[in-house]
Amino acid sequence: MNVSLGLILIVCGYLIWKQEKISLIRRYHYKRVKEQDKKIYCTETGTALIIFGLSFIIMWFINYFTNVSYGILVLAIGFITGMILFIHTEIKYNRD
Repeated sequence: MNVSLGLILIVCGYLIWKQEKISLIRRYHYKRVKEQDKKIYCTETGTALIIFGLSFIIMWFINYFTNVSYGILVLAIGFITGMILFIHTEIKYNRD
């Protein structure tokens, strides 16, 4: 399940980042983003989703191949990093 969720997040992040499919994000997250800022907004939001996805996959690898549950630590670090990036992007670009 962790790998599946991680892959879904990575694919969504890639589509938002590289192909600028901003419609994958809820409308209220980007309705006030200026047209000239949409590329960087998509880049940062996509990167945050990729970080989330990678942390799920790395957590699964650590928990699957070792008897130590350090994977949850990796997930927590990835989640916090991704959330900080996402919140920073929202505050910076989604303004009136």
